[in-house]
Amino acid sequence: TVYTGSITHYTVGLGACGWTNSDNDPVVALSAGNMGAQSNGNEWCGKNITISYAGNEVQAYIVDKCPGCKPWSLDLSPSLFQSLAPQVDGTTDGVKWWVN
Repeated sequence: TVYTGSITHYTVGLGACGWTNSDNDPVVALSAGNMGAQSNGNEWCGKNITISYAGNEVQAYIVDKCPGCKPWSLDLSPSLFQSLAPQVDGTTDGVKWWVN
């Protein structure tokens, strides 16, 4: 399944999955509406995904949930966001991603 949404970036720390990561790690938060109420032990936690935008592809891991994200959208670590789109954009639409 290929999902389409937008990406934003956030300051990474202790995520909903119970792991602590840093801004340089290839990690994302999935929209809370898609991830659901469960945190630790959530079926999405730790999933390896590929994110595609404007001809660039990166791999990442789902480690957190994003309460303010639109359906199927992702909140990326700053370094991951920078590798896909200029950080000054803030929000980038039309991003595709899938579970590997």
